[in-house]
Amino acid sequence: MSFNVLYDKTNDGVFPGGLHSKEQIKILICYLVYETKVPANVDFISGVLQECGTANYFESSSGFSELIANGQLVACDNNNSLYQLSESGKFIVKNLSDELPVTIKEETLEKYQYFLHQQDIRQDNTVTLTTKNNKIYVECTMNDGNTQLLKISMYSPDNEQAGFIRNVFYNNTDVIYQAVVALMTGDKKTALNIISVADFKTESSI
Repeated sequence: MSFNVLYDKTNDGVFPGGLHSKEQIKILICYLVYETKVPANVDFISGVLQECGTANYFESSSGFSELIANGQLVACDNNNSLYQLSESGKFIVKNLSDELPVTIKEETLEKYQYFLHQQDIRQDNTVTLTTKNNKIYVECTMNDGNTQLLKISMYSPDNEQAGFIRNVFYNNTDVIYQAVVALMTGDKKTALNIISVADFKTESSI
């Protein structure tokens, strides 16, 4: 997953109420890794903090590097690009995380979990935009490991609509799969029920 690194010299890309202290950013990074129990990648976690407006991308990256240098983050045995908390990293969370604003902790954790979920989705599912005869087509593919579960190709009148379709697909893959399967097997009642109760999300997930 990629993030746009935005820089505004008036606030370093941080929204009002966000973090500017390197020490607080480092505590937040440890907190996110601790709460999610998912090894972290420097570009991913820094991108999320930037995307949320919680902290500047470059400050986050620098803080991440310092945590590695000081031994609070250690590389996973099977992947040197992913890091997990050491005992000293967990110590930071247990003893210093209360210093962070509650709203910052809760909102950033919620968004971080969301982006982690989106990252998992992209490992098994893809959206490809292609142009044929000056027409845009969106190809959505769902996989389960090496098994292709579903593949849909549809025309889009413009790039904006294509982007919207991509967002809907990535945010609602389970619902789409269940509804399509029900329709294709003639189970109209189940398909209507799935669609009627679905909480469709359309926001950008990148």
